[in-house]
Amino acid sequence: MKYTLEIQKRLLQVENGNLSPREKAPLLKEAIRIADENDDVQWAVEMRLDLIYELNQLSADEEEITVFSRILDDYENNKDLIREDDILWKYKWIWGAAFDLPEISQTQVDAIAEDFKTRILRNGYSARAYYHLLSLQNTRMRQYDKAKEYADKMLNEKLDDMVCEACELNFLLDIYLETGQFDEAYHRAQPLIGKQVTCYEANLRAFLKLAYYAQKAGNTEIATDMCARAEEAMAGREKDEYLLLYLGNFITYYFMTQPQRGWEYIERCIPWFLRTSKHKKYRFGCDMTEALKYESRPEVRLELPEEFPLYNADSMYKVAELRDYFYKQAEELAQQYDARNGNNGFMERLQLALA
Repeated sequence: MKYTLEIQKRLLQVENGNLSPREKAPLLKEAIRIADENDDVQWAVEMRLDLIYELNQLSADEEEITVFSRILDDYENNKDLIREDDILWKYKWIWGAAFDLPEISQTQVDAIAEDFKTRILRNGYSARAYYHLLSLQNTRMRQYDKAKEYADKMLNEKLDDMVCEACELNFLLDIYLETGQFDEAYHRAQPLIGKQVTCYEANLRAFLKLAYYAQKAGNTEIATDMCARAEEAMAGREKDEYLLLYLGNFITYYFMTQPQRGWEYIERCIPWFLRTSKHKKYRFGCDMTEALKYESRPEVRLELPEEFPLYNADSMYKVAELRDYFYKQAEELAQQYDARNGNNGFMERLQLALA
């Protein structure tokens, strides 16, 4: 069949390791279009799952949800061709993407959570992934008692194939780090630091934030060690835009220790910031609000893209104006999140950045 050759041609291009997610996504979309036109539902679902991976790397929350909605429809209409088990791992990401969009109501987020739970339980998985995501969600709202309660429930459930143990541990660290328990977090992080548990990104995520929190806690030796590990782990990952969520902490670490290195990362991150998800935009705005208070110079020279709202042709930028810009970006989003969540957690995080 000729259409299968056209799809294979595009998939071979996707397999090129030198392409970024931003380059792979259009190729997958074109391959999916061809499969849809030829009523190849099974292959289209498989490629849509691959597309969600690339969209996740691009922090394209809205599009991820749209693509997954089509997958669910195809599953419901073609249960003889598609296994529900095959789509559940990506469903975890969709729940997260929904929470990260403040325009999606809490009622809708809760409905997604319960539907996910129903599906994993009927496919023989434990509720561990469900409780993990509830813990993460409450950590982001700074509801740490609830986050810890769900984390304890998570740890009492069976560890199974719906869970990445390294990611689970990485996110568990946030409860301790954000509540001032650095020593406890560092102790719990040892399997990630020593790579007894690993995944593509969890170990790096841990290094990035541990460098920052160690420095804040006055443990400069640990901070230096975590920084070195983070830099080593980031080699060759210059196109990984999703790291923006974790690089904000790391940039703040550098502003406390080597400000020029922090500015180098800001130059890399601002193009990502302009096109990232609302949650990552909010968190980066918070982090830059904190980081830039450590810069003593009133002006700096930066190479920034023309689409950046404060862009100027002479490449000189006032630090106070940059900080104010990032604060206002984060403030607007914090108000949206808190209105949806019914608490003040997002604004509290931003106010801590000002302190």
